[in-house]
Amino acid sequence: MNRIGFVQGRLVDLVNGKIQAFPRAEWEIELDKAFENSIQYIELTVDLKSIWENPIASPLGQNYLQKKLLATNIKPLACTADFIMQSPPWVGGEHNYNYMKFLTKEIINGLGNINCKLIVIPFVDESSLRDENEQKAIDFLLSLTNVLKNKNVRVAIESDYKPDKLKFFIEKLPCELFGINYDIGNSASLGYKHKEEFKAYFDRIFHIHVKDRVLNGSTVPLGEGNADLPGCFKTIKDYGYIGDFSMQTSRDNSGKHVEAMLRYIKIIDELLDK
Repeated sequence: MNRIGFVQGRLVDLVNGKIQAFPRAEWEIELDKAFENSIQYIELTVDLKSIWENPIASPLGQNYLQKKLLATNIKPLACTADFIMQSPPWVGGEHNYNYMKFLTKEIINGLGNINCKLIVIPFVDESSLRDENEQKAIDFLLSLTNVLKNKNVRVAIESDYKPDKLKFFIEKLPCELFGINYDIGNSASLGYKHKEEFKAYFDRIFHIHVKDRVLNGSTVPLGEGNADLPGCFKTIKDYGYIGDFSMQTSRDNSGKHVEAMLRYIKIIDELLDK
């Protein structure tokens, strides 16, 4: 059965106007809100700024976070490594490469300690790959192999590559540890066709982000953008996808974030039931 979670921060107010950021002051409140509304799954987030204040980054914080998750009966489906997008290891020289490798291994250690089995690494926006950086990015990912195996964590890569190019890229990485995070809204914004994408690399999809975006534009409420949600979910079911979904949906302008999330989850539940 597919599990549906929310991306951390989506149930509380925006942090510094950002659609997605770790809610440092309200992460515990958010878990309480999820519990009160019977939302059982979460995708955690880690930002580069104040990274050591994120509970995933330290043994004491991990222990505290795990107790809070148990108390609210919420399970972590994945963790989005936004800190990598904010300082891509494949740009900025050797010092940045080594520091980001160190940070990533520390976060993977933390995820293993709280029984979170997937880290989503973004290759989009600020961390979008260029051909000259591709081998360095592959080397970076492969450098994580030992800690991934030791902590029983896998990597899902979110990329803006065209379908065939992403297929060739992911085939360079071992399938037991590295797969794809498919983002419905990002693909719609880029003008990609979900059937072509799934034909190219469905067998490597570990996880799916749900959102809607306009063509070449921003995130909008589900059903108001260019994502063919009914068609996409029909194809997802036709392929027999058994993985999880994270709601990376648009924020509610009126501040009714929980109500908006519950509405979005209901939409996806209904699409999965058709």
